[in-house]
Amino acid sequence: MLLSVCPGIDMDELRKLPPSRLLRPSFQDMRAPSSERRPGVGPGYLPMVVRAVLPYLEIECLQVLPPPQDLDAIIRIYRHEIHPVLPIVDFDTPALTDPVSRENPATIVLRQAICLAACKNISARQHLNLLEGESGRYSFMTPRDFADRLFGALKITQDIGLVDDRVELVQVLALMTFHSYGPDGDDEVARLCGQAVHFAYSAGLHYPSRPESPIQEARRVELLCSLYALDKVVAMVVGRPALVRSSEIYLPQEDGIVKTLAPGFALLFRLSQMLDRALDLYGARPLQEMEREECVWDTSWPEFEDLVKEYKIQTIPSSLQTCLELLYHVIGVISYRPPQSSTVEPPDSEGTSLLSIQNSKIRHKYCAQQISFLLSQEVSKLPFIPYAASLSLTAALRNMQQTTLESTRKIAENDVERSLKLLEELAETYWHAESVGRVGRQIYQTVHNEGS
Repeated sequence: MLLSVCPGIDMDELRKLPPSRLLRPSFQDMRAPSSERRPGVGPGYLPMVVRAVLPYLEIECLQVLPPPQDLDAIIRIYRHEIHPVLPIVDFDTPALTDPVSRENPATIVLRQAICLAACKNISARQHLNLLEGESGRYSFMTPRDFADRLFGALKITQDIGLVDDRVELVQVLALMTFHSYGPDGDDEVARLCGQAVHFAYSAGLHYPSRPESPIQEARRVELLCSLYALDKVVAMVVGRPALVRSSEIYLPQEDGIVKTLAPGFALLFRLSQMLDRALDLYGARPLQEMEREECVWDTSWPEFEDLVKEYKIQTIPSSLQTCLELLYHVIGVISYRPPQSSTVEPPDSEGTSLLSIQNSKIRHKYCAQQISFLLSQEVSKLPFIPYAASLSLTAALRNMQQTTLESTRKIAENDVERSLKLLEELAETYWHAESVGRVGRQIYQTVHNEGS
């Protein structure tokens, strides 16, 4: 921090990740001069098996990449389906302007991360080819298998330190949060998001860029806003506290941000601010407060059509418009936190008004139904897609349990069936969709039998 404000310091060198920052033995440890090595870690100190395995791991990881024509197609899909609303990647960075080369592992690793983020989109499915074993042949893979292979390779490249530029590392880590696998996938996503934020702060991205800085101010704001939005989405999906706080980063005034960001991205940033406020409803609080029906959005709620007109997103692809509307309705659902008690205590007379509670409950049910409708359309695959489907299912199951009218119960059952069908369709792409769908089907059968 002190170096960043001292004259005469070359900031270019500060962007390079020193070996002492890495937690595991890596190539930087083996190549670093003695003055930069961690105590007790160096070529002469590393076990022979580590020195033998690291080069092999590098070779294995860097060959996990689609053939050139498929790689180019997936990158184009990323630029069309994700980049307009979440510009994590700087396509002018040397890792992407330079040709793919094992001499510069970052040129491969960043492309792997882009493929990982884009592979879940329907338009990418015909391009999901990777080398299979030692045969030298490319094999077609399902989105889950393709993503698992890439994610495994990317994890190892992070552990052995193949990307040493901090800003490029931030981009790789952020893109890796797009994939969650297995029961501990959410823990890994939360860790990767935390690392991306950590290295962004280490690179000084939370401070305004100086004229001599290698990162232009417009690009710094773009990457920092991307991390801000991604951090809120990850916090929502994995149920962890958010890490990026507005009071701890420097961004221009909101009007200034809107002018510098692309329309779709500007709206996503606005939605992430709304999401940040909604997440406050789920913060730790005394049990007696959680038993009351007070955890609701108590201010005016903007209409999505008004946001569309304000941010002029009519020009972005329709799949991205649907994705943004989907996130809007997800926030609408979680803006009402149901009380954690079967016998709801009345709200405090000095707290939330009955009108606010009623509005939040109506919005909660309406938005849950809109989610299942929007997921049946073509939608860009941002990380919250399986969470949105599970949220819609949860709300429908709750309505089914609480209703007393037969007609309303029938509507709720139809909503549950529609959500379960959507989860089955998403299961080919997301492990969480398969898991939630299986559990949801069991709960539905139990509730249905009790009501019969």
